[in-house]
Amino acid sequence: MRPPRAIHPKGFQFGHSLGKPNDVKTQMKVLETALAELMERQEPGNIHEVHFPSY
Repeated sequence: MRPPRAIHPKGFQFGHSLGKPNDVKTQMKVLETALAELMERQEPGNIHEVHFPSY
């Protein structure tokens, strides 16, 4: 089953889906971006690549 919506933070290492450990600023930005995606109508399986400047 494909996810109904998803983000893919570019440049993040496998297993660090929210960013580096203890990097609260980037982790909050990832969470805010993911929550904003919930408000957008999307096709199932559509993955948005997101770039974070601090990463």
